[in-house]
Amino acid sequence: MRWIVSALVAFLSLALGASAADASAGGARRPPNPPRAEQRLTELVAAVRSADYRGDRAALARLDEELGRLDAGALKDYREYWRGFALWRRVLNGFNERPMPDDLASDAEKALARFKAALAAHPDWIEAQLAMVGLWGNQIYLAGNDADKRKAILAESGPTFKFLMANAGDNPRALWIRGGMEGWAPPPVGGDLAKATATLRYGVECAWREAAAHPNPPGWVPTWGGPENLMNLAYIFSRAQPPDRAVALAYAEGAATAVPEWHFVREILIPQIQALPSEPGPVRSPAKACAP
Repeated sequence: MRWIVSALVAFLSLALGASAADASAGGARRPPNPPRAEQRLTELVAAVRSADYRGDRAALARLDEELGRLDAGALKDYREYWRGFALWRRVLNGFNERPMPDDLASDAEKALARFKAALAAHPDWIEAQLAMVGLWGNQIYLAGNDADKRKAILAESGPTFKFLMANAGDNPRALWIRGGMEGWAPPPVGGDLAKATATLRYGVECAWREAAAHPNPPGWVPTWGGPENLMNLAYIFSRAQPPDRAVALAYAEGAATAVPEWHFVREILIPQIQALPSEPGPVRSPAKACAP
């Protein structure tokens, strides 16, 4: 069984490692910017994505500042998006550190401001909206037992959250966010890992189709999502009751194939899965788990 899953995941992960176009935003735009500005934005975006996967929080902070100094012209919305992305991923990578850094809440606030700036320049852009929903979820977690703060975050995020949950469509990044909410948000929104699994699997399929349809988009277009869906599927199957070691490992190895430098997958998730029992026990309902 595992070799079948592994072969399929390996095939998909190689495709997901390729570029995809921002179909949900109406296709990538090529405005009349100076070639150097486009080239520099492409370089900085590649550096942000690499730093994210490597878990290099210092580099992500530096790249936010470098992007802020770039005159991106008509690509200002993409510049602000990637500034927000860099800080958002500083937060997510910080969750993996022990002890957790004390700058996560401030990073989340700054990241949200960057995405709002991108949305102001590019109204109704689902890429900025889905990132904001992800950040609001992180802020709710960071709020802990502060009921007033949690209530304020929920009030601000409600309309965008409802829109995303109903309109993720075939955007693999939106499906990753929605799948995470379905799996790990409190009921009635979440707590359903079977539903989350179906959404994340669809996210992998949509990422493959997106990459195949648009193999060479500009470097500033958001193309992540496929490997992230694979990673969350690995996490779900590793936390099921009982865990399915073979399937979890196949998904994790697929994510690592797509992104060989992914620190969390290679150094944290895969060793955790390899430590699981080789044979599953009696089938039980999936356990609730915390998102990675």
